[in-house]
Amino acid sequence: MVSTKKSCIAGAAVLLTASLALQGCSQGNSASNPKGNPAAGEAQKINTEPVNLTVWASMSEEVFQKLVVQPVKMKYPHISLTMVGTDKKIPDLIASDNVPDIITDSIASIPKYEELKLAEDLTPFVKAFNLDLGRISPVVLDTVRKASSDGKLSGLPISGNVVMMYYNKDTFDRFGVPYPKDGMTWDETYELAKKMTKTDGGVQYRGFHFQDVFQFTANQLSLPIVDSKTNKAAVNNDKWRKLFENYARFFTIPGNEVDDKTYGGHQNQFLKDKTIAMYVTSSIFSKLPDALKDGLNFDMVTLPSFSEAPGITTQVDGGIRIVSSTSKHKDQAFLALSAMLSDEAQVWTARNGNTAVLNDPKILEEFGKDIEILKDRNRLGFVRNKPAPPSPSITKYDASAYSIVRSQFKKMVLTHADVNTILRETEELINKAIAEAQK
Repeated sequence: MVSTKKSCIAGAAVLLTASLALQGCSQGNSASNPKGNPAAGEAQKINTEPVNLTVWASMSEEVFQKLVVQPVKMKYPHISLTMVGTDKKIPDLIASDNVPDIITDSIASIPKYEELKLAEDLTPFVKAFNLDLGRISPVVLDTVRKASSDGKLSGLPISGNVVMMYYNKDTFDRFGVPYPKDGMTWDETYELAKKMTKTDGGVQYRGFHFQDVFQFTANQLSLPIVDSKTNKAAVNNDKWRKLFENYARFFTIPGNEVDDKTYGGHQNQFLKDKTIAMYVTSSIFSKLPDALKDGLNFDMVTLPSFSEAPGITTQVDGGIRIVSSTSKHKDQAFLALSAMLSDEAQVWTARNGNTAVLNDPKILEEFGKDIEILKDRNRLGFVRNKPAPPSPSITKYDASAYSIVRSQFKKMVLTHADVNTILRETEELINKAIAEAQK
């Protein structure tokens, strides 16, 4: 879900080049507002002439048809959608004047597209077409607004991320330990991990491992990584120290250690080797059927939470849809996005394993109903926790900063370095990267 980042300097150069190219290719395309001037409270008339919109997205054609095309067709039959794969890079699409009408990415990516002057402000379209934003979960909408600059609405949220703790029931049965439960804290999970880390029959069983992406980039404590007022790192403090120490302690359990080769590579150990008792990750639905056939006896519980934030999962960083500022069909692109927010479309989204973003518990409870492997399992564990509020500061430097944080956490785990030293280094590296980007 989250791709590997290049160096900050290279990233800044790409952004600058793309931004300049965009400014050149978008001259003369000043239609940034919906056409017409409907009376107050009256929705703008919809043009029903057939139109084909392009959508930049990273998903299979089957998923695209199911989760993007079909919801739009249900409401607006005149709108057709064609996917442009993410193998086509945005800077190249800008340079060739072929930017898709709609861009699919994460909420955290909004500052990047604003930097490229590629994210259309959707506020005028919301008013023109009477879209009721009150139907969207306040936390989700607030996260999008925080990521957008200057009071803009630079995209519409369509789905949320799902981070869970999966566990191997057979391993717990083997050691006679009760299964994990919804609502556990990280401290409780740590104690359980110690019990489940042992050697049996010559096999080393590990109590806990996790995929670190969401645990940092959408952390449960809503910690900012860069101060938007000063554009300086905001990581060398007690709260980030607690975050680092919380996750690092799992790798100090005898038998649960990692090295440079095994760090971050535990998905196969959970799915195939079946030697990890508990594994925290985002959706792995596509890989579970084969694991199930291979004998994995699993279930899921809510993501463990911090004692000071009980029942809170990660921040929302799910699917966002951005209308390109270069699109010649902005009205229709906006209508396509609004169709994805209808009750019917959101039920469809939830049933197929993506968290709905509407403020309706009944729709949330539809989660996973159409996913065969979730039947007779704790599918509602995906939606029982509440998402963490957005970080108070979201900047265009966050992506590079989070890459540094994850690299530094790995260094701390592998070298057993002092957390205070690691956080000081992290702050220095982030500030250096920001300074280079600003050049």
